[in-house]
This record gives sequence, structure tokens and C-alpha cells, in this order.
Amino acid sequence: MAVKARDILTSIGEVVYDWQANGDHLRWSSNVVDVFDMDLAARLTTGQSFADCVTPDTLATRYRAIFGSGQADDGNGVPFECIYCFAPEGLQSQKRLWLEESGRWFAGADGRAERIHGLMRIVDERQNREHRQRFLSQFDELTGLFNRTYFCDQLVQTLKRREKTGTTACYLVAHIDNFRVVNEAYGFDIADQVIREVAKRVSLRLRDGDMVGRISGTKFGLLINNCSEQEMAATAERFLEAARDDLIQTDAGPVHVTLTMGGVHLNDTVPDLRTAEICALDALDRAKRHNRGSFRSFHSVPFALDKREKMIRMADEVISALNERRIALAFQPIVSSKTGETIYHEVLMRVNDSDGEPIPAATFVQYTERLGLAAMLDHRILEMTLDVLFTYPEARLSINVSPDVGMDKDWTTYLQARIGANPDVARRLVVEITETAAIRNMDVAVQFVHKLHDLGAKVAIDDFGAGYTSFRNLQALDVDLVKIDGSFVQDIVTNRQNRAFVRMFSELAGELNIDVVAEWVENQEIADILSEMGVGYFQGYHFGKASQDIPWTSNPGSKALG
Repeated sequence: MAVKARDILTSIGEVVYDWQANGDHLRWSSNVVDVFDMDLAARLTTGQSFADCVTPDTLATRYRAIFGSGQADDGNGVPFECIYCFAPEGLQSQKRLWLEESGRWFAGADGRAERIHGLMRIVDERQNREHRQRFLSQFDELTGLFNRTYFCDQLVQTLKRREKTGTTACYLVAHIDNFRVVNEAYGFDIADQVIREVAKRVSLRLRDGDMVGRISGTKFGLLINNCSEQEMAATAERFLEAARDDLIQTDAGPVHVTLTMGGVHLNDTVPDLRTAEICALDALDRAKRHNRGSFRSFHSVPFALDKREKMIRMADEVISALNERRIALAFQPIVSSKTGETIYHEVLMRVNDSDGEPIPAATFVQYTERLGLAAMLDHRILEMTLDVLFTYPEARLSINVSPDVGMDKDWTTYLQARIGANPDVARRLVVEITETAAIRNMDVAVQFVHKLHDLGAKVAIDDFGAGYTSFRNLQALDVDLVKIDGSFVQDIVTNRQNRAFVRMFSELAGELNIDVVAEWVENQEIADILSEMGVGYFQGYHFGKASQDIPWTSNPGSKALG
């Protein structure tokens, strides 16, 4: 006896549908009642009526999976697959089903979806867990957008198609402005609501075949097909408007945010993913410097090819230097203004490129932060510094840390594990945090200082005077040392205002029982003026440059700081 297709579909719990854009007409296979235990074919006759029954938290995921894959129809249709939550009796009902849907959409003459052939099935709990894992392998859990891994894979595929077929596309990066303020003012839950709403608004402005992904905490990547270099600005404006036009309603009240965007046209000068990312981020950085809430194209301002290639090489050098441990330490002395004796050394970083040529430390740090590798660098410097302190009992060292290290639990956990049971080592360590980092998040800075003091280490404020720290904040931080920014020291012989600032600060620091270190002390005349003002310690070329030579050969005994 012949087996009907209807019976086969029912036996495996699947239904088939056909959707036509013209008139928004949705047709179902005749077994829909058997599978869903209700006549969906009678109630859900349009694509819109079906979409109205998909729960809001998974609706955007379904739409992106079908139309936002970044692929265009080449005549054979565009395949899709997704899983989402469905309310068969309407959203007002408590009944929910998890559906798995797969199929192909076919484009009309205008490139937009003209029809879809698809298949649906209800998935049970075991299958739901499996599909959730598959969901998380492609999608970001918070927003439902494609995650960075999947998005980058699709960007690579687009670059390959462009190379073969010459199709045009653009890569845009959008960043939520002033997000740190939102986070600190309202907390993580509200910040997450803002991210989700921005993601939703951006998604709704996509065309069929375009795609968006969450590529980092507050950055979204957009892949726009069939977009010329001249059309990028107008395209970006759609998304800028989506963020700024209306307030975002949150549980804490309305919040206003804007997006800043950068983009690059994927032409012959953008051969790979790394180049595309660096070019788009460079454009984003220029947009931020120009005006928050704006867009800049990588090609809108001439950009030398050799400079771009240098950027790519530097990114590779940073990653390989960290992986290959090509980072070395140099030591610059800090001396007593009274005796000229070296009290401790500041640890400075030295790194060579793969050809053995030195990379300026400031450049290396800049690219490390840009690539999101600052935490890795902080861990490496801490590890090497502690190794020196354990090896040389007479060594006393200070290290600089990146602005966000206070929130890095792994860093403090590692430090505690190494020195928690070694108070002598802890007493010989000074951790320098910058003034601007401290005032940006005072609560975190105060907690960080307390943790370091509990371990027995000292804390210094670096580059004091370059920011806007009040003496009240300085007292609240309870630091042990303050390093006066070198810009106030280098011309102190001729600059009366700088002399007045240093004199006033030295007197107040003495009242607060805080030791003062002057940076950039380049000659004896500057040292004499600073000594007369009561500055306790000097650092600068007059007393020694940073050197990779180990300055300790024996243990002459510890010298107390302060």
C-alpha cells in the first residue's frame, strides 16, 4: 500500500508550509492539526499572523535567521534554520511551544524575499537543550544577535564571494556611546536592557540579506550587501537614527543613548578579516574623535596604504609578542632627594618585534588596549615582576597597571596567591594607578587600594595633575605615594605657576602623610628646587635611565620608603 506524504510527515512530527509575499498568504500541509493538536491553518493564514504568535524575546532571532544571514539569493534560494518560542493560542495564553524551523527563501526581482518554503517541528526538552547549545554557538544570549564567531565567519565568506564574483558590500561597526555612564548610574540590569533595545532597533533597520552581530560588549558589526562606498553614509544614518530618535524605556525610567559608527567598503584593498576589522575600527575611532553620534568611512579621508599595513603588522606583533613571551622588563631608579640613594625601581616594559627591532612601549600598550588584550599584558607584567621580587630579596619594585585592572578579579586573585603568604615580598611591591583611572570609578579604585593594602603592598597615584583629582579624593583613596606628572616638573625652573603647584601640593601631601615622587627630573638645578620644596623622591634621566640590566647582585638590606 502506498504511503502518503501526509502520513510520513505526521509520523515524524513535521508540517510543511508555503508563504507568498504577494498578499502575505500562508498555506499549511494538511497534517497541521495532527501535529499541533489545533487547526493553525484556519487561524494563521498570513505570515504576519504567525509572527504575532512568536514570543517577543525570540521573534528577532527568527527574523535574523531567515533574512539576516548576510547571503543573497543566487537563484537557488537562501537556506535557513532557527529555533524559537511559539504561543499557538496567542501571546495572551500561557501555552508555549519550542519550534524548530528550516527551509529556503527565494528573492524576487528586487532582491527581497518573494516566497518561503519551510518545515516546522515541535522539539522536546532534550532536543531543546541540544538546540539551545546550537543556538549559543551562533547567537549572543543577551541580544539574540549573531555572536562574534559566527558573524566573522560570514564576513569571511562575503570577502571570498566578493573576490570571486565582484559583489559589493560594506562592513560597519556601531558603538553605544557613554555606556559606562549608563552602567554606573543604573546598574548592570538596566545596562543589559539598553543593549537589548539598541540591538532590536538596529535589527529592524536591516534589509533582507543584511546581517548584524554583537562583536563585543557594546559594539555591533553590520554586514551590508549590495552597498557601494558612496552609499555607506546614508546606510549608516538609518542605524544612527534608530538609536537617537526615541528614548529607551527601561525599568529605571527613560534612557537616552546614541551610536557612533565607522565603516569600510569591502573592495580589493580589504583582502581579509583582519584588514576589514582594523579599517572599520580606525574609522570608528575617527568618528568618536570628530563627534559622538556620527559616522565616518575609512575611505572618507585619504589613508596611506603603508600606515594601514603597519597597523595590521602591529596587531600581529602584539598578539605574537604576548604568546611568545617576547616581553622584557627594564628598571628605572627612584632615589631619595636627601641622600641620592636608590629606594626602589619602577618596572618598565621592553618588547621587540619578530625581527628583533624595539617597539615603543606606548605604541605596544595602545595596540594591546585596542585589541582588548590589556588584561593579558597586565598579568604578564605582574608575573614577571613577582618573579624578580622572589629571586632578589633586595629588590623593591613598582608596576603600572591598566585602568580596568581594579575590576579584574583574576589579577588580584593571582597576586594574592603569590604574595598572600609572603609579607616580605608584598612590602617590596608598589602598584601604580593613574589619576584619570581613579577618578573615573572612585568606588572601584578605593576597593582596589584596600585590597592591595590588605595584602601588604603599597599604592601610588601616577601622573598626578594630568587629570582632575581633588585632594579630598586623594585622601579617600588612602594611597602611599603620589607621582607628580612630569609636565609640571620639566620646566619648573622657568614656570612660576608649575613651581607654585608643586610647592602647594608637596606641603598638602606632607599634611596627609603621603610621599611625593617627582618625574622627569633631568638635571641638578631641577632637583635642587624640588628638594627645597620638600619633594621626597626623584625619578628621571639625571638619576638613571631605565635599563634591562639587573641592578641587584647581593642583599644589602632593605631601605624603608617614607
